[in-house]
Amino acid sequence: KAGAAYVPVDPEYPQERVAHILSDASPTLVIDDTAMLELGAEAPFKGVSVHPHDPVYVIYTSGSTGRPKGVVVEHASVGAYLERAREVYPDASGTALLHSSVAFDLTVTALYTPLVSGGRVILTELDEHAATTGQPTFMKVTPSHLGLLEALPDEISPSGTLITGGEALLGEALATWRTAHPDVTVINAYGPTEATVNCTDFRIEPSDVMGSGPVPIGRPFWNTRAYVLDHHLRPVPPGVTGELYVAGIVLARGYHNRPDLTAERFTADPYGPPGTRMYRTGDTARWTHTGQLTYTGRTDDQIKLRGFRIELGEIQAVLMTHPHITQAAVIVREDQPGDQRLTAYTVNT
Repeated sequence: KAGAAYVPVDPEYPQERVAHILSDASPTLVIDDTAMLELGAEAPFKGVSVHPHDPVYVIYTSGSTGRPKGVVVEHASVGAYLERAREVYPDASGTALLHSSVAFDLTVTALYTPLVSGGRVILTELDEHAATTGQPTFMKVTPSHLGLLEALPDEISPSGTLITGGEALLGEALATWRTAHPDVTVINAYGPTEATVNCTDFRIEPSDVMGSGPVPIGRPFWNTRAYVLDHHLRPVPPGVTGELYVAGIVLARGYHNRPDLTAERFTADPYGPPGTRMYRTGDTARWTHTGQLTYTGRTDDQIKLRGFRIELGEIQAVLMTHPHITQAAVIVREDQPGDQRLTAYTVNT
């Protein structure tokens, strides 16, 4: 409303990360609980004109060098995302339970979709106290939250729609929760921050039978194009793994103060209208013969765990600073379906 872009900062972030974000973003105003009270309703917004290509928020993600990079997302992209969300998530017009930090762009769906759909948002921790607010109709979680939902009272889980996103979903991880909530529609969504929250999804209706293994990430939104390309940027046939690129109005403007990285990841779209761009996700995927996308992994050492991007090389480098560690390797283990753990192996002197 003020015509400014906001930069969400989680106070539980490490001090070094917070310092970098504030230094890089150079905010003109910092609002915390105390500042909000002091500001009150005195800040005037008269005469402000907001345009579609103005930035609406800057969310910082991890980078391949360990330096967080700010993704600048514009009003047009968020508006297009919410316009679609309002239509395809009708349960958002009821009650949404928002349980994650707003510094995590997964929360954009549960925070704003109800507010443009005539619904309401309850902000609470995902624990037993959430049961006192009444059962929500709409919720978004990472697959890692499913085990927590299973352990909590049934009335904390949504009655209408559950969206999963932020990391790969296995049918085995979903099976137990879905058995206990057979009437809920489950939507497995995919999308990097650079594509405004999500850009593809796969819908599982209550009557659908799901097997084990990876759940597809579905088809691109109506305002999005998705390509699975080889190293020469040529489309690969169904069943063949390639790198996933996305294009359309969902694309962010780029990275704040990082024109080099923006040019590297946001490139010209050879298959779209003249002057359009596509984003190189770094994720690998393949098309099924029914036109669905299946996520298969990464092209680098970056992984997503609990919805957060993690550079395995960063953790390995920190381990190697210990005087008694001579070698280190970091992987993600999944000894039980849906229970991914970050695991380090070291050789010590």
